[in-house]
Amino acid sequence: MAKALVGSAATLALLSLSACGGGGGGPVASTPAPPTSTAPVTPTPAPTTPAPAPTVAAINYNTTEYQRSNAATSSGAIAAYHAGATGKNVKVAVIDSGINPDVGEFAGRIDAASRDVAGSRGLGDDSGHGSAAAGVIAANRNGSGTHGVAFDSTLLVYRADTPGSCTDTEGDGCSFSDYNIARGMDAAVAAGAKVVNLSLGGSAPGTSLLNSMRAAVTAGVVIVISAGNDGDKPEGVDADPFAAVPASRFPTQVIVAGALGTMTSSGTVGLDQLSSFSNRAGIAANNYLGAIGAGVRTVDQNGNESRWSGTSFSAPTISGAAALLASAFPNLSGAQIVDILFKSADDLGATGTDSIFGRGRLNVTRAMQPIGTVSLAGSSEAISSTGSDAPAAAGDAPVGTASIGAVILDGYSRAFAVDLARTIRTAPRTEPLHRALGGTLRAGGAGAGPLSIMMTVAERSDGKGYLLGQAGIGPEDLRRARLVAGSAVARIDRKTAVAFGYAEGAKAMERRLSGVSSGSFLIARDVSGNPGFDAERGSSIALRRDLGKAALTISGETGEVTGEQRTLAFGSPYRWTAFSLDRSLGRQWLSLGLGRLEEERSLLGGRMDGLLGGGGAATTFLDLEARRDLGAGWSAGMTARRGWTRFAGGSFTTGAYAVDVAASDLLGDGDRFGVRLSQPLRIDGGGFAMSLPTSFDYAGMTPGYSIVRSSMVPRGRELDAELSYGRRWLGNGWVSGNLFTRLQPDHIRAAAPDTGAAVRFSLGF
Repeated sequence: MAKALVGSAATLALLSLSACGGGGGGPVASTPAPPTSTAPVTPTPAPTTPAPAPTVAAINYNTTEYQRSNAATSSGAIAAYHAGATGKNVKVAVIDSGINPDVGEFAGRIDAASRDVAGSRGLGDDSGHGSAAAGVIAANRNGSGTHGVAFDSTLLVYRADTPGSCTDTEGDGCSFSDYNIARGMDAAVAAGAKVVNLSLGGSAPGTSLLNSMRAAVTAGVVIVISAGNDGDKPEGVDADPFAAVPASRFPTQVIVAGALGTMTSSGTVGLDQLSSFSNRAGIAANNYLGAIGAGVRTVDQNGNESRWSGTSFSAPTISGAAALLASAFPNLSGAQIVDILFKSADDLGATGTDSIFGRGRLNVTRAMQPIGTVSLAGSSEAISSTGSDAPAAAGDAPVGTASIGAVILDGYSRAFAVDLARTIRTAPRTEPLHRALGGTLRAGGAGAGPLSIMMTVAERSDGKGYLLGQAGIGPEDLRRARLVAGSAVARIDRKTAVAFGYAEGAKAMERRLSGVSSGSFLIARDVSGNPGFDAERGSSIALRRDLGKAALTISGETGEVTGEQRTLAFGSPYRWTAFSLDRSLGRQWLSLGLGRLEEERSLLGGRMDGLLGGGGAATTFLDLEARRDLGAGWSAGMTARRGWTRFAGGSFTTGAYAVDVAASDLLGDGDRFGVRLSQPLRIDGGGFAMSLPTSFDYAGMTPGYSIVRSSMVPRGRELDAELSYGRRWLGNGWVSGNLFTRLQPDHIRAAAPDTGAAVRFSLGF
């Protein structure tokens, strides 16, 4: 049976109409040609679209020529160009009415194996249809007119029109026999075609042509066939038999191309609607893919810029997209290319595959993004999609902007170069005053001989009070109150004492035993008692032994990472162990401590994805503290901390310090005054240092590795200054006030200062 072309043209240069017969339904009428200045809207590629490895030099592909190439712009092909995929080294066969090899748009694009398979006429194109279809695929990117979707691909042109049919003014236009199409198909396979474009329509292929198609798909070739231009006829409810039958026989490697959009005087619009002339998906829904098919800008056989309408031109748009994928990812089989194009399509019409739009609309931008399970190249471990949270000590470090390049593989073993730094979120901003005052607490204590007990409880959220008796916490009180913190200190002998804590840190227990207070500060916290992140303390213990000239304290605690805002690290457990030596020398008191913080899943309260060394961290802290009694109730102190952190993704050093002055009985008996200047824990050196796959060889499907480094040192440095004062009032009441300011809070250089004050009043039990 004879096959017909399925498209028509509106030639800009001559402002005249020409048409070729539609598949079983006559010519498709074209609307008047628009002005040459029309520039279709370009879909914006995702800003984080990953690129195949190796990364290529930046080239401006968003040119005027690209903007005029509406087959490329409407499909989002620029995402492939930015990834270095332009169709190079990919052969696309066009079995059609031939091509004019002298047109400049095809210079260097036509493979030497191209030929006339229906006679001995040469490649010349009598109708312009073949030239126009080829131009949509591979017209040169030369700075003028338009360029093809895969402008660097190579064209295998097989002229298959029945001799004389395209010039027969009394007939229905160009016709094609199964025999000649089959010859073109066989020649394309022999010449190494990756894609075959059939912008033809009509009856179902005969046995000989189906056998040639079978040989092509066996060789891994993708076949793209026009759906037909009978949309205004009853038979238009299904794709043309010429496309539907091969799609049913070879479903993994055949794409049926439907046309989208309407050509107007100002451009092609409505790309979420099927063109009125286009056959619908119908029985070929599982293999049907829509692309621009109305007013497609390309060239004719004379090299003139033209606009063509028909499913004949949605087909080469899709063929060009398939060539881009083959160029970007040499490992892909034909079936994988088809599957990717279907899975990445924009869903149109009814949800999922439907009888109108089939699989949806072509989207090259999404096709160039990873699909399926993603893993680091060279590893079978799946990559989490949740990202990472930087520790608070990293502040505004450029972890989200400095590059941490690596190669990942998606579910099709496609290699993508990604910047892992972009997956890291900076730690959330903190509100320490809210944290310090958040919740209504009451504290109390009692002692009996060598044992003393202290506890703090919080008011119930329903506001029904504490209902705690001074004698202790009974069953009813436990039901109504939530225990926040408690401790018990017991003296074992005159040289040994032990402290147990609940919801209080090991450093607090150590201070209970040594009698050295950290002061009443809300914001400028005890740097040696803070792990560098907000923690919900579990249980703690400290054992102190007087050695004569010095005292040795061994302590430990367990807890979980917490915070004002929930992060990926929230609830991650940690364990702290430490020992310290302290000694009094007259009016001076010195302490040297060594501690180890072990985190199971977090990194100083942050959380790294597995690619960035997730799985926990170990930090060694060296603490130095000195205090001096200045006399007359005055004292001064200094605390310094140095930390060394190691995790699977690298290592870094941290530091914190504080200096303070305190006084008692300053304005009255029993009052307390204090002022402190401190820097919370901050990373001051190091960061990521990992051996990562940074290149990929598709020939051997093997990655190449290199050491990738990225700093975690913040540009900002938080400095806290706080003034505190407290005194007894109304018997056993206590009133206190705090005034503070935080410069570059959270180690963020651009952050505005945080200044505040708090006044508190409490009554004893």
